Amino acid sequence: MTSTDDRRDDERNDGAAAVDPDPVLTAAIADATRAAVTRLRAEHPGPFCAYALVTTGEALRPYLTVTPDGPERWDLADSPYAITGDEHFAHGTALYAARGDLADLPAREAQTEYDQRLASMEAVLRTLDAEGLFGTGAAREATLLLVATMPPDESDAGFARRLNPPGPLLDDWLVEAAEGR
Repeated sequence: MTSTDDRRDDERNDGAAAVDPDPVLTAAIADATRAAVTRLRAEHPGPFCAYALVTTGEALRPYLTVTPDGPERWDLADSPYAITGDEHFAHGTALYAARGDLADLPAREAQTEYDQRLASMEAVLRTLDAEGLFGTGAAREATLLLVATMPPDESDAGFARRLNPPGPLLDDWLVEAAEGR
């Protein structure tokens, strides 16, 4: 039997943050994501291929990008839903500002804060996935969940591997969008 600590060590070796998600950030991002996805689906029937919580290399407040299924399904920046439901995420701006600008923090503290922000985004997708927000069964298997940074970095592939079941969709993303990382 694998202990929780062993699983965390394994996850960290796959690009995971070495810190736990922040519950306040996680709750705020989850509320925004849930509202944005619900509204998007009410206005556009889909089908959607990827749901990505995206942040900058400075780990500013995230935004949601959703891509339709089709030839450009991995193009987060050019998706017609590149920044969807941003009014819901705007409420988090003050929360992020109160945590400080990473550039103003000592290096070790900035890295911990950066890791915690991304870990919180991953926790959001994991929680909402468990709620069934992204579908169940075959519908979920046809959907990819991503935590992404712009510009992309090597951690993106680790998040994708942990958030999604193995299969052709994940494999395609790893080859096409993550360049095999």
